[in-house]
Amino acid sequence: MPILDSFFNQQTSDNGDIVKPLYAQIQEYIAEMILSGQLGPESKIPSERDLSESLEVSRMTTRKAITELVNEGLLERRHGSGTYVAKPKITYESGELINYVDVMKARNIITAAQLLEFGQVPASRRLAERLNVEIGYPLYRIILLHFANRVPVIVERDYYSCGRFPGLEQYDLEKTSSYDILTAAYKVKLKKVDQTFEAIAASDEIAEQLRVVDGFPLLIISQVMTDADTGKPVQYSQDFLRSDYARIHSEVDLD
Repeated sequence: MPILDSFFNQQTSDNGDIVKPLYAQIQEYIAEMILSGQLGPESKIPSERDLSESLEVSRMTTRKAITELVNEGLLERRHGSGTYVAKPKITYESGELINYVDVMKARNIITAAQLLEFGQVPASRRLAERLNVEIGYPLYRIILLHFANRVPVIVERDYYSCGRFPGLEQYDLEKTSSYDILTAAYKVKLKKVDQTFEAIAASDEIAEQLRVVDGFPLLIISQVMTDADTGKPVQYSQDFLRSDYARIHSEVDLD
């Protein structure tokens, strides 16, 4: 008797026909094992052949169920190795992205940061437009590597006007978020944050910093923070997130 019988209790229509396809029932069965913790992160699941035999279904049905779970991000295929439970992702609400550290701590994730670069650069045309300064104007450039449970997950690049934020080098940038520096240290009242999301492939430099292969899929979030008093931008940032450790959630009120 198939081991799924106790789980399925197959849904039927009034005429007795099965409503939910068999592959979908298998998909739910495996998903439930993952979400309940019976199958832990990065644990290997049985092969399609073994699953097909134990569930008494065709390999095509099993393959479709697994493919759907891969598409959902619950499973991942590793070439030449098999199929594994995907690593859990940090879900960020779209409005929370201005302060990664607090969000991760609130989810009981061990956080740390490493300062990769601190210096001054002349504003390029692109940076001048983002920060509303003249081309060539001196900007602070800060690059931080953020860790979640000791895994490098985010490369953060921040740009500030040197004239607007003198003495920025005196702050512990590895332990203080850019949001806290702006609001607490410099008493900036933030009016709004413009955010742009884009999927990209990791360049050589970013891949090395995040310890992934070249071309690894990333999510880049570009942000411009605006001062409420002056209406001018005070910070421009680009954050590179590993796609296997992050997802973004947004809720839209249609009322």
